[in-house]
Amino acid sequence: MFLIGDSTGGNVVHDVAAQAGRLEAEPVRLASTIALHPGFLRAEPRRSFYEKTETPFLTRNMISKFMDLAVPVASETTKDHPIISPMGLQAPPLAALNLPPVMVAVAEEDLLFDTEMEYCEAMKAAGKEVEVVVSHGMGHCFYLNKIAMESDPKTALEGHKLIEAIVNFVGKN
Repeated sequence: MFLIGDSTGGNVVHDVAAQAGRLEAEPVRLASTIALHPGFLRAEPRRSFYEKTETPFLTRNMISKFMDLAVPVASETTKDHPIISPMGLQAPPLAALNLPPVMVAVAEEDLLFDTEMEYCEAMKAAGKEVEVVVSHGMGHCFYLNKIAMESDPKTALEGHKLIEAIVNFVGKN
């Protein structure tokens, strides 16, 4: 079985995989996970949050609102909740988690780029198998912009490269 999710769905993918790693569910096996532009954030936003350009798909205000909705009431005082920040201090140590290989797709111009890369580096430091795919010059969930995918050659190319990377990753796992 494969899990794939985009934006905050990438957060859900990590959380479900972490929980599944504690279970014996034979004959079902979680082969790998794919997080597309995951919605990871820290209590103190990273540089890309402030320096990258907002897009219709993601603004700083949207991020704040989405994260306020995602954080359980008991954790309202911090954005370092494990679902939002699986590499944060409140999360279980990544090294202790039984996780399958993960592909993380990041967009170079995403407001969350630095936090997504921080997650990838933390996973690698914890000894996890991580494949990082970077879509150059693209913003958060750019592949959902049908008009750009059909009319802008650069967006179309990056979208096709992302699809190819997903197909290759699934084929390996």
